[in-house]
Amino acid sequence: MAKGKGKVTKPPRGSQRRTGKTSENSELDDYAPEPFFYDEEEKILALLVFLGSAALYICTMYPGLPGGDSGELMATAKDFGVSHPPGYPLFTTMAAIMINLFPIGTCAWKLNLMSSTIAGVTNMMMFINVKRFSGSDAAGVLAAGWCGFSRVFWMWSIQGEVFSLSNLFIMVIMYAAWRFANAEGKNGKFYEAKLGALICGLSLTNQHTSVLYIAPTALWVLFTLYNHNLADTYSLFQVGLRGLAGLSPYLQLPISSIFFKARVSWGDHRLFSDFKKHLLREDFGTFRLVSSSEQSTLLDNFMVYFNDSKTELTIAVWILFVVAMLIALTLGSSKQREVMLIYMAMFGTYHLVFDSLANIKNPSGIFHGVLERFWLQPSLALCCVAGCGVGMIIQFLKEKAQCPALKYLFLSLAVVAVGYQIQHNYEDCHENDNYFFWHFSRHILDQLPKRSILLTSGDFSTNTFRYHTIGEEYRTDVMVMDMQFMQAYWFYIMLMPVNFPDVSFPGLYKPGKDSKYPFYNLKTFLDKNFDRYPIYMCVEVPKQEDSIEGYYEAWPFGMCKVFVRVSDNPDPLEHITSMPWINLEKYPLPDPDRYEPQTWEYTMAMSMLESYSKPSTWLWNKANTFQDQALKKKYYETAMNMMVENRKHVFDMVDKGLVTKNIVYYISPLEKEPRTLVSHNVQYHKERRPRDGGLLDSGV
Repeated sequence: MAKGKGKVTKPPRGSQRRTGKTSENSELDDYAPEPFFYDEEEKILALLVFLGSAALYICTMYPGLPGGDSGELMATAKDFGVSHPPGYPLFTTMAAIMINLFPIGTCAWKLNLMSSTIAGVTNMMMFINVKRFSGSDAAGVLAAGWCGFSRVFWMWSIQGEVFSLSNLFIMVIMYAAWRFANAEGKNGKFYEAKLGALICGLSLTNQHTSVLYIAPTALWVLFTLYNHNLADTYSLFQVGLRGLAGLSPYLQLPISSIFFKARVSWGDHRLFSDFKKHLLREDFGTFRLVSSSEQSTLLDNFMVYFNDSKTELTIAVWILFVVAMLIALTLGSSKQREVMLIYMAMFGTYHLVFDSLANIKNPSGIFHGVLERFWLQPSLALCCVAGCGVGMIIQFLKEKAQCPALKYLFLSLAVVAVGYQIQHNYEDCHENDNYFFWHFSRHILDQLPKRSILLTSGDFSTNTFRYHTIGEEYRTDVMVMDMQFMQAYWFYIMLMPVNFPDVSFPGLYKPGKDSKYPFYNLKTFLDKNFDRYPIYMCVEVPKQEDSIEGYYEAWPFGMCKVFVRVSDNPDPLEHITSMPWINLEKYPLPDPDRYEPQTWEYTMAMSMLESYSKPSTWLWNKANTFQDQALKKKYYETAMNMMVENRKHVFDMVDKGLVTKNIVYYISPLEKEPRTLVSHNVQYHKERRPRDGGLLDSGV
């Protein structure tokens, strides 16, 4: 294709020479694949995109532990265990190598570095995809930078998570589609089909949603092979064999269960039934995001995505997306039309299937953040196609102007636009001083006595403790127990002997008063272990867990709760005045002004503020249970004094710049009298936690 006609300059014909007659299924020693870089100029630009992106990601990445699943992924990888469904075996293997062989840094720093570097490669692949399609360097730079440094992409590129690798595979699949479309002859198609099958197989070992890109691509490839008389059994077997080879990282699951005694690992994969269950995410629902019966509509989910992408990427990206389709399908070459159709099929299939199955209705807060992560993949196709549109427009203008200098003008404008995108999102995305999650879990662990049991549930608390006790081998005497794991039989086979050999587990945990052997409830667990270990809980008591009522209570203890036995007649006032408090000076809060409600930082800030004000409210509620009026008055006065002192302390933190004034409301309303302050605190906790560990709710 001639340069200057909106087409791509291809390498010399000699690079795809043929050396003799071939049969339909001959081995491909006479096919020379097109080079990864067409020329030195393209190579230099692509490497600059990679190095510049990776450098900026590394400079802004989390220095330690991020939120969400990162802590679990890091702890799992250290022992070569199995992560939550579907297992992410490729990421786990790469992370295990990085953690155990890279010589410097903590586990968290190493995996954040790995993700940042992979994200740089993703940007380079975006550049190459757009350059291949349109022939424009400037469009490739613009697409890579505009997408790669949008807020959501940037945030998920600088933390040790599976999404950087998932994004890279999407770009590589799109690149493989371009190569297949442009491969010449039977041998070329056959070679590229086998290479693509290997890539697709590998991508499925990291993120299952890539199947929504693979499915339309596979149908197109099969149709093309059929047209080239390559759809016979032997050829399809060869292609399928490469796909199976790509799935080989899933052997990590049974290998881990058989040969490694991981301290964190999901399932017993010595059994095929467990392997299948994990692979298909049956506990959560295959292709479902959460284990919930709620359902939203295809149109609802797509409109949420559309509105979010307009905010993150601007409406101009959508306009260019449509322009690219129209130009490619009406004025483009036959190869451009073919590739554009498959790109559109990828984008459309993803939204058609994912938006139909994503069972988060009216997403807000952290659940909106869950959806954001899975919108990264369609946004890659959106930006890639939009970039192709920019490239085709640039090539048209260059052809009309016949001015070689325009190439450098457009490239300069692209760099300026990327610079604007970086400047626009830098404040939201530089996390190089973010130690919030590291401090959060350290603060709690430091407050616990030796040989404590810490019951947890959910990503927020559980994964941060897993990271510290396993990833950094800190406070390994604290026994962190995931109550979700305790409901699975494999917990007692795979994890209990390694982590908790001396703790008594009288059966299989099942919340509720009616649990009978072989099940046990929380009361039975406390009966067996209360006199042997201090037992704490860093989560709300499960709603269905009513077995402890009248026997045990969960009292505030810093950010957590400690179990006390009712028959011991513990003194609430003595407890509340002697318990450890959250040290806001040593462990400052994330600023909700900066962090959106869908971030883990915002969730943590709200949780810490709630915990900070809860003990005084808890004491006020306790006072309501007393019949002795003098004792009740004493508790009321103490609780009110605590609320006033907490408020004063928080305002001191505001003056020192450690807490922003607008979030003080979550602890106490501004400029309020003490009795109004009490009313606010009680009402706030009543709305937030209507059932708090079996304690009574009250008005004022």
